[in-house]
Amino acid sequence: MLTAQAAPPRPSLSRRGASRYVALFAVAGGAVFWLVHSSIIDDSYITLSYARNLGLHGHWGLIAEQTSNTATSPLNVLILGALTAVLRHPVWALGVLFVLANVVLGTALRRVTRALSLPAWGAVAAWLVVLLNPLLLSAVGLEVTLTAAVLALMLMAAVEVRASAFGVCAGLAVLTRLDLAIIVVVLFVACRALWRSWWKAVAAAGVVAGPWFLFSWLALGSFVPDTLLIKTQQRSWGGYQFGEGPLLLLRFYPAAIVLAFLPAVLGVLALAVWARRRAQLTLPAALGLAGILHYLAYTVLGVPPYHWYYAPSLICLSLFAALAVSAVARGLALPVGLLVVCQLGFVLQHGVPWRRAAVTTNWASPAQYATAGRELKALVGDQPVRLEGEIGAIAYFCECTVLDQFSDRTQLISAIDTVTAQAGPVKRWLLRLNYHFLDRTPAPLTPRYVLRDVATPPSGAPAWPATSPWHGPGAPPDGYYALLPA
Repeated sequence: MLTAQAAPPRPSLSRRGASRYVALFAVAGGAVFWLVHSSIIDDSYITLSYARNLGLHGHWGLIAEQTSNTATSPLNVLILGALTAVLRHPVWALGVLFVLANVVLGTALRRVTRALSLPAWGAVAAWLVVLLNPLLLSAVGLEVTLTAAVLALMLMAAVEVRASAFGVCAGLAVLTRLDLAIIVVVLFVACRALWRSWWKAVAAAGVVAGPWFLFSWLALGSFVPDTLLIKTQQRSWGGYQFGEGPLLLLRFYPAAIVLAFLPAVLGVLALAVWARRRAQLTLPAALGLAGILHYLAYTVLGVPPYHWYYAPSLICLSLFAALAVSAVARGLALPVGLLVVCQLGFVLQHGVPWRRAAVTTNWASPAQYATAGRELKALVGDQPVRLEGEIGAIAYFCECTVLDQFSDRTQLISAIDTVTAQAGPVKRWLLRLNYHFLDRTPAPLTPRYVLRDVATPPSGAPAWPATSPWHGPGAPPDGYYALLPA
């Protein structure tokens, strides 16, 4: 077992040096966000719709007409909602959060390297391999950047042996993504110095995360987001599940996937070669190990290979790889620098700014979805529309009553009942407990129209082109979204 025996001296960064680094992290983060802001993927627009409804209307839901619980990351929505309330625009709010998260990520890594007596360039390299990762940049708007910041803060609290701070970060981690509890547990087990004050960590985590989960259970009708049920029921894309998903993505986006996963592969190799030889790498190595366990857990779940599902593993292993290389020899800075240069070269050649994510499984481009959403609003007004396809961007730009399982919970109740009836005794009990306070009384909305993907739109029907480089299992060929009577 990886263990940390003693508390290292706590770092004290000079004010001038810290300011220079903060400026670097902020300016680079702002530039990268501008580069990718026009390529936001469909699922990110689900988050932005939640943030807009929360920040401008105090409503928790994808659409204004229905309360829903399909925001996978409550913390991401809460922060974006608060920023939207101030800035009045969710994309601006996202830009501010992206910059702040990168500042936190970089600053926390600087404190980690100071506490572990590692060279400063290791922190910068670790920050850069996360910031410039093509797959992570293809999920901006989801919780990937916030995940990196929170995990770096948790690692910082562990190496500085601050039990209460570790508990706060652990609470933030499970609010960011519930599955990050795997990483919380591994880091805590690895840091024996925290065990003496375990109750402080547990109490702090409970104070931070407990109120939200209680509110979600009582007011939103489920302890965990409904996306857990929706995604686990999808199982696979044409036989490809999470475990072998990188091979599928590699077929469509070879350069992006190689550059995204290479730092993680280096992290796995570093675990095998260096972790046991250097005590100062104990806790960073535990972070890398947690990334592997997270990957294995998702493989066992057998969920589809949505590319952002790989983010926690990539972040953990990439951070460890850079810190491990910096611990071994300064001469190894060159290969790490070369990797960063390759990532930067790919990011820039993909477009300035990006018009489509480097890795995407969407059926249309962001611009096509934006056009369809805006024009749909003029056609349907306040009439409900059943959507058979991807909902995020169309719902965001339409700001109309677009219905599917993500926005209309009445459509999900039958799926909840079916899964509960088919489950074993333990799972059935957990599902019934989770949905004990679910409000089953709202009547379903009756759609007047249906928006579906078609190869050729019927004559006279409004239609919008849908083209994508992604034609993987289950994805339609290039075609159109057509608006038809329901």
